[in-house]
Amino acid sequence: MQMIQKMSIDQLLPHCKEKDQRAQLEVYQRYHLAIYHSALRIVRNPVDAEDIMHEGFLTAFDKLTQYKGENKFGGWLKQIVIRKALSFVQKKEKAIHYSLNEAVLTDTTTEENNNEQHKQLQQGLDQLNPRYRNVLILMYFEGYDYEEISGILDLSYGNCRTLVSRAKDQLKQKITMDEIT
Repeated sequence: MQMIQKMSIDQLLPHCKEKDQRAQLEVYQRYHLAIYHSALRIVRNPVDAEDIMHEGFLTAFDKLTQYKGENKFGGWLKQIVIRKALSFVQKKEKAIHYSLNEAVLTDTTTEENNNEQHKQLQQGLDQLNPRYRNVLILMYFEGYDYEEISGILDLSYGNCRTLVSRAKDQLKQKITMDEIT
């Protein structure tokens, strides 16, 4: 057998389907950081993000037979984790009254953290309705297009475009209000 580390993802996946733990570990090693950061942007808690990441990998390995290879594996995996993260946030908001004032969008770099515009953007996002914040994160931080977001959030294409438009308008208002005060 070819060395696991040198295999492409397409070569590893059949081994993962057969529950080969070495192949699953290699897939995990290749994707865990990106998947963790995707979850962290949504749930804003490192411990919860790590739990969601692990659950996402377990789900992906269990449902690997459903992966048809039409899209890249990383994108398929990321969609699983994002759905889990959004579901987690929804459940948390229903269980306790989620306080937007305590929400902090996790910064990915120190340089961005020092940027005043980035701080204004972060503050604006923190003040948004969670539905608006999540759709903007999916589009601008995760790089999904309207069609992909529609699938993730189970919306029609038109509703998705409207939601993004309203979210952007509300964010602009929040940032403009902060500049005035």
